[in-house]
Amino acid sequence: MSNRRMLLSEEGKEILDRIIDSLECDRPMAVKIAFAKGISISDGPVSEQYTSGKNKWTIPDNIIKDKEFLLFKHLIINEVNTPLDEDELHKHMLAFIEKGLRNLREDLENKTSMEDFRLQII
Repeated sequence: MSNRRMLLSEEGKEILDRIIDSLECDRPMAVKIAFAKGISISDGPVSEQYTSGKNKWTIPDNIIKDKEFLLFKHLIINEVNTPLDEDELHKHMLAFIEKGLRNLREDLENKTSMEDFRLQII
């Protein structure tokens, strides 16, 4: 089991690139961090709508796979509190990633020059 392709919004892509530069990590790790942040700050399903824009970025298949995917799937089901089919699961996964990216951007913009961003996101 693994994730399917998902389309990240243009704004989400720009935020993801900033996060990658700040954390000095690769894209798959940044996507997982964004998802973890999004699900940790959520209280139920994400209700915000994120506009796509022209330059969407495709989150490729198999970034989240095997045991990680199973864990993320159960975290989403637990957060949403309803059983989900594959389409709904991926829709919620993308929403949590988008929400996490925006929260990480806020953390990055609000940090002082002396703070380490990696410690702040924990």
